Amino acid sequence: MKRADIHTEHINNLILSFLNRTISSTDLKVLKEWIDENEDNKAYFSEIQKIWLISSIYEKKNFDKLKDRAFQQFKDRIAQKNQEQDIYISRPNWNRIFYIAACIIIAFFAGIGVMYFTGNQRLSDQTLSYSVESPRGSKLKLSLPDGTSVWLNADSKLLYDNNFGINNRDVTLCGEGYFEVSKNKNLPFQVVSDDIKVEVLGTKFNVKNYPEDPNIKVALLEGSVMLYDSLESTILKPNQIAQYDKQNKKTTLKTIAAENTSAWINGHLYFDEENMETIALALERAFDVNITIKDETLKKMIFYGDFIIESNNIDEIMNIMAATNKFNYHYKIRKNEIEIFQ
Repeated sequence: MKRADIHTEHINNLILSFLNRTISSTDLKVLKEWIDENEDNKAYFSEIQKIWLISSIYEKKNFDKLKDRAFQQFKDRIAQKNQEQDIYISRPNWNRIFYIAACIIIAFFAGIGVMYFTGNQRLSDQTLSYSVESPRGSKLKLSLPDGTSVWLNADSKLLYDNNFGINNRDVTLCGEGYFEVSKNKNLPFQVVSDDIKVEVLGTKFNVKNYPEDPNIKVALLEGSVMLYDSLESTILKPNQIAQYDKQNKKTTLKTIAAENTSAWINGHLYFDEENMETIALALERAFDVNITIKDETLKKMIFYGDFIIESNNIDEIMNIMAATNKFNYHYKIRKNEIEIFQ
């Protein structure tokens, strides 16, 4: 075997150890130095990390195929960049990519943490934090180390650390996520989002909390969850939604058809008694556009509707909504800027 091939195989083994969270502190330092050497190394590591996060547990067991797939995507990306120097490439339609590779950031924070070495454990001064982001105009599905499936909606972020699945099953969410949690009676799954915490053992639920939202919404499809806010705890049953008011710090319960809250994972935009201002924010995230509503009365108008992103573009959705009796408005579209007015 050539020396270069041996070196590449060694790096691949380090990456696999890192992803399996069995890497030693010495090897972690070697891997980090290799990643920081140049942009190609960063890009290659990023490709493997992205594919790992969106791969099934079965696929992860065959790392040779996974790394070959990552290397091919890495080469394709380099070739595409070379072409872009001579050819203008129009902006891709990200709305048609459901399982898009997220923006993966691996952060190395100084502090006391626990590192795991092939079944043994000892203290280390390195803690790893994983941040998975789904940009505007896209959605992302990933598998967490415990087998839990997570869908991230557009403009959303999920964070967890290297102790996930071992000492804890804690994640932090900003934006919207749908969770199908694998059962583990000894290790509850917890989602933290600003002032609220959702704790489950194994269930299906949706959490929505964008920074601009006035409420944090937790909808339960199956099982049972406990919601903790800054003042009290609330038990949710299937087909209930809890709404936590960020301003007055109160949680209210309501019975709904909970499956509609997660319709977005299948490419649907479902609006049930939503005002135009809220709808505009959802359309901005789904289609990566900026919407300005010129009339204050339009912002408060209520709309019901269900759209399929694959079948309806933003122009078609604006036309459909404008054609209803309640929504009498006009709009202008200039590239990714939309103005709505009476």
